Amino acid sequence: MLAALARDLRVQPAPWISPVPLRPGMLGLPDTVSTCLFDLDDVLTDSGVAHATAWAAVFDELLQRIGERTGWQPHPFDRESDYRAYMDGRPRLEGIHAFLDSRGIRLPEGRPQDPAGADTAYGLAKRKSDALARELRRRGVTAVPGARRYLEAAGHAGLRRGVISASTRTSAMLELAGLESLVEAHVDGDVIAGEGLHSRPAPDVLLAACRRLGVPPGDAVSFTHIPAGIAAARAAGVMVVGLGDEEQGEVLRGFGAERVVHSLTSLLDARLVQGGCG
Repeated sequence: MLAALARDLRVQPAPWISPVPLRPGMLGLPDTVSTCLFDLDDVLTDSGVAHATAWAAVFDELLQRIGERTGWQPHPFDRESDYRAYMDGRPRLEGIHAFLDSRGIRLPEGRPQDPAGADTAYGLAKRKSDALARELRRRGVTAVPGARRYLEAAGHAGLRRGVISASTRTSAMLELAGLESLVEAHVDGDVIAGEGLHSRPAPDVLLAACRRLGVPPGDAVSFTHIPAGIAAARAAGVMVVGLGDEEQGEVLRGFGAERVVHSLTSLLDARLVQGGCG
């Protein structure tokens, strides 16, 4: 009946109803878990690609100008290795300084009022925001395969769902990916700045998410793809599941992940995957 109503109302995607009663064990979790905390980038959505592309546009233009002025050309920004090492999961200003330090470059912090054209950390942050907006208009953001089904299954199992991201555009990205209605709370760049939270590997963002969802850290599980996320979960007393390929998995295990999987889908009971897993 719900499927028929969704067709009549042209609701997309159609709501999914579990074929069996759900409990956490069917999501690959201990029955003591009450809350799931997900990284946004590369766990729920492909937004990491948009972030890396935007940062590359900003940094490569800066590095080229520095090279023309000094005669020394720093290595350009690598969208995979540099993004993961210096930007992924970090607030913008912190990531900017970390990347520039790796190239032996220092820029002043500047002020929040700095225009996008200023060669300050705040100026670069605004340039990145503009570049990201262009990238989102160009390619959008989509949910990682299996992310929607896992979020739906978690909701049917009575689990609370939160999202962790250093981006100030977390809500917009969840909406673009069609996942916003499946999340009860998120801790993003605005919350991190507003509450003066330390970024991961400090436990602050995970503890803040638990507070917003009204649950003790010991009842939560974090799903993350970065070593800093593993370290933060361990420090917060939160169970952690790492997501990555075989090579990434070895690194995540080394940082203390209790379990590493290739995707959220691989955690689901087979009966919950049948009929497609968007």
